[in-house]
Amino acid sequence: MNIIYNGVDITPSIHPISAKTTDNSGERPDSLSLTFSDTEGLWSKWKPAKNDKLQIKENGFDTGVMFVDQISQNAGKFGIMALSIPQPCKSARTQAWEHVRFLEIVTQIAARYGFIVQTYNVTNHLYERVDQVEESDFSFLSFRCMLEGYALKINNQSLVIYGEPEEEKKPVDPNLSVIHLRDINGEFKFVDKSTDIFEKCVVRSKTRSGYLEGEFKDTNISGPTHKRNLYASNQAEANRWAKGILRSFNKRMVTGVLPINLNTNYAAGIPVSVVDVGLFDGKHFIDRLTHDFINNRTEIMLRKPLEGY
Repeated sequence: MNIIYNGVDITPSIHPISAKTTDNSGERPDSLSLTFSDTEGLWSKWKPAKNDKLQIKENGFDTGVMFVDQISQNAGKFGIMALSIPQPCKSARTQAWEHVRFLEIVTQIAARYGFIVQTYNVTNHLYERVDQVEESDFSFLSFRCMLEGYALKINNQSLVIYGEPEEEKKPVDPNLSVIHLRDINGEFKFVDKSTDIFEKCVVRSKTRSGYLEGEFKDTNISGPTHKRNLYASNQAEANRWAKGILRSFNKRMVTGVLPINLNTNYAAGIPVSVVDVGLFDGKHFIDRLTHDFINNRTEIMLRKPLEGY
């Protein structure tokens, strides 16, 4: 394992006693936490600071550049936690756009932080008006992505935006992405929940020409209706956003957690197949995973793909 701090490989100079990375499929930034033995106060002499750059590489795996978000120290130990987002992006911002396309907003925000943009199965929708009101850039952008059924993943100074339904539909690689019961090292858990699961979403909007309602219904679910007030400029937009909001709630209806031996070939945002565990056998989507490099373990958080949206 190589630990790189502000572009310098410091591995020979340190003794990590904990090293974990969390890879998210979207919505939240990726993270990295390290704890070092520091009986001689080496880190205090180095004077680490928030927003410094941190990175881990291990046998072809690379966290990408992370930004120091938290620093801690106690008797004989020093801890650092880093995120894939820099400190300045946490500031609340107010901005308005008119007659703007989705990717114009994305590229403007990315440019503020020197990030590049990568998109997969994304439609460049035209909006009549979009308002960002006292909200941080990436929180605002993640919400806009959610409305359209997209996921926003921030990794290695890149904004990766992809259509979730298309990624969930991809076939499982039979050679690399099958998890058998024998691969599980520890207790696994699956849950099929009903709390915050909805049959239908209704988006209500007061427009310049009147009032409209958009909706989307999951015919496979019997449950309550979620209602949301949002400004949508037309019926198609309101219907589309109702679909995106419903997906955001229901996509974690069936979830699972599997601990396995360290395997950096797995990544958030790919489909896998679970075999021989019982009721929850079948195709799943990696929602999040954590690699523990010191204890040689990977914990995989799964969700069952939605059908139809």
